[in-house]
Formats: sequence, structure tokens, C-alpha cells
Amino acid sequence: MTAIIKSGETKAGYDLPSLFIKAFMSGMFIAFGALGSQVINAAAGTSFMGAFIFPVGLILVVCTGSELFTGDCLMAMAVADKKITLSGMIRTLVIVYIWNFIGSLFVVFLALFGKMPAMLDGKLGETMMKTAASKTSLPPAASFSKGVLCNILVCAAVLVAIKTGDTVGKMLAAYFPVMLFVLCGFEHSIANMYFIPMGQALGNMDIGLLFNNLIPVTLGNIVGGVLFALGMYCCNRPKE
Repeated sequence: MTAIIKSGETKAGYDLPSLFIKAFMSGMFIAFGALGSQVINAAAGTSFMGAFIFPVGLILVVCTGSELFTGDCLMAMAVADKKITLSGMIRTLVIVYIWNFIGSLFVVFLALFGKMPAMLDGKLGETMMKTAASKTSLPPAASFSKGVLCNILVCAAVLVAIKTGDTVGKMLAAYFPVMLFVLCGFEHSIANMYFIPMGQALGNMDIGLLFNNLIPVTLGNIVGGVLFALGMYCCNRPKE
């Protein structure tokens, strides 16, 4: 808990250029994992194989020290411990969220420019459109609930990765909880910043559908992450 609280202090104190770059990188990494999961899903003809590839994104985030919106909800521990202010946490989360989005869109743009949807005789493009359609068709309540469940697992992964001292341990800590949330079909706001724009670019979908998904999923991610952080803090708060 002490390490996570200290990490929250560090995050709240980043200068803007550093925060922009770290968040941009995380957006790219999550998009890379999402893109890779779609490639294997298209090749295998199933939506389950991607669960074993997607965690590469969070592994890269954890091992490079980049800033991911969902994992940064653990800053709630530092707020509870009165090491940072709530406004400091909100500032960081808003900036990271925006630059995660920009990083995700950067991968979308380059993948489209590189004609990646045509891979596997066009099956990859079909998978991309199906993924976006399935996510944007979810009712808001379902999106919110799946967002809560998702970020409980993501924050658990980040917590264990911080606790682990070696790189291999961090990779394993990041891998299994994320594999589980993808396998269960939970909703991750930053991943959806890749999935939905990619499908929209290919299928000429209404841009409003992106925000119909992102708003409830983002709120669910915040609730799941903050509740997990506060629950863990209450059970394991550092002794004075």
C-alpha cells in the first residue's frame, strides 16, 4: 500500500509534457494489444483466442511505467491517505484519459493507412467491424456493469505488479487478470477507444455510438477502480 500511495503522489506531481507522453504511450500499447487480439480472432475464427494476446498491452504499460487511465484509479488510495487532493487525482485522470485516447487513435490511423483490415483475405476487417458493432449495441446499464467488473481486475493486476519486484513477475501479474476480463467480455474504456473508432472507420457507423459506449464504460471503470482501491486501502492501510 505504501508503494501504491507513493506512486499516486508521483503521478499527481508529473509535469504536463511527461504526463502527455506517458499517457500517449499507454494508449498505443493498449491499442496494440487490442489489434493483436483481433488478428488472432480473425485467423482462428473465434472471439476467445484474443484473450490470450490482449494482455500484452497492459504488460507493456506496467513494464515501461506508462500512464493508463484505468490503472490510475488506484490513486484513490493516495487521496484516502491524504497524500494528494481529490482535485489532483481528477486532473491526472482527465489528462491521462485524453492522451490515452489520442494514442489509441494514432494506432487506428496507422493501421488503416497500412491497409491492415485487408489481412487474412479481409477477415480482419470483418472482425473489426463486428467488434465495434457488438460494443456499441450494448445497453448503457450493461456497459456500466461490465466496466465496473473490468477495472476491478485491471486494478488488481496493477496492484500485484507493483508489489512484484522483478520484470517476469510484473508480466505474469498483468497477464492473468487481463486475460480473464477479456475472456469474460468485460468493457475497458481505453481499449474501446481503439475498437470502436476502427470499426466505425470501416463500417461508416454513427460517431455518436462511440460516446454511447464510452460514457457508461468510463463511469463503470471509475467506480470499479475506485471501490477496489478504497477497499484494499481500508484492509491494508499503512501504519503510521
